Amino acid sequence: MIEVRGWHKSFGKNHVIKGIDWKVPTGDVNVIIGASGSGKSTFLRTLNFLERAEKGTLILDDDINLDMTTVRKSDILKVRRNTAMVFQSYNLFRHKTALENVMEALVVVQKKDKKLAEDIAKTELERVGLADRMNYYPHQLSGGQQQRVGIARALAIQPKVILFDEPTSALDPEMVGEVLDVIRSISHQGTTLIIVTHEMAFARDCADRVVLLADGTIYEEGTPDQIFNNPQREKTKQFLYRITHR
Repeated sequence: MIEVRGWHKSFGKNHVIKGIDWKVPTGDVNVIIGASGSGKSTFLRTLNFLERAEKGTLILDDDINLDMTTVRKSDILKVRRNTAMVFQSYNLFRHKTALENVMEALVVVQKKDKKLAEDIAKTELERVGLADRMNYYPHQLSGGQQQRVGIARALAIQPKVILFDEPTSALDPEMVGEVLDVIRSISHQGTTLIIVTHEMAFARDCADRVVLLADGTIYEEGTPDQIFNNPQREKTKQFLYRITHR
């Protein structure tokens, strides 16, 4: 379970996240949608401390309960050990193979034995369909394959929560499906997934809950059926109309 209460984030005078209260049960898939500039990616990045929320409480299961006004470096490290991020731009080490990219955090951060780290990395690369690409460098892989390496890297550290920041936005259209299929395959397997995406069909098919962010707040939240078939609020209706009538 991950929960935030009274969550705020500003950049100078720009108040981006405005007091969000939100809870995601363990193992659920929650998808965040909304227009560009609504604060989706910023909100996601604050959950992993890539951006620092100035105010609010973060709760992760029963062992992490943090007040943002008093949070320490050791607290941030504890959150990062239990969460993983999949970026839209892959963020792979260019000079390392797919296998080495997945091993990196296991060896450097978790201090695992190199042989054990290699075994874990191989298992996760097989899981995302890259058993035959383990020794390829990023420039030898397609965008979809690079993103699958990113997903394997996230899975390898066995996090409680995986955060996906528009994982298909940098991909050519023909590669989007392969990445979404991998995300579907790892969903509802015990790890909580929070996904920012513009892929409405995927959100409808895979999510337990869908959240529309607007103006830095949770504007509307519900099941996929509620949000896509019976939205209650005007901005939700407008957003979905724009998306489906492009």
